[in-house]
Amino acid sequence: MLVASLWANIFLLKKLLYFNENFTKIEVSIEQFSKHLEEIHELPTFYGDENLQSLINHSRELKIDLYDFQNRYSE
Repeated sequence: MLVASLWANIFLLKKLLYFNENFTKIEVSIEQFSKHLEEIHELPTFYGDENLQSLINHSRELKIDLYDFQNRYSE
């Protein structure tokens, strides 16, 4: 019984570490995407474009949702 419990704990810990590593990659990708949108929005050709502003706002909301999700599961 003890061996099975240890095996299950190790298995779950590996899954949790894998999840955490991949979540961090997603977080970095969202951050880079958000910065890229803001850089494009500041170009003279696109400055003030409402569609790009909506994308920037959406990426910020997504980033906040990811931070909330991460905080919920990291506690």
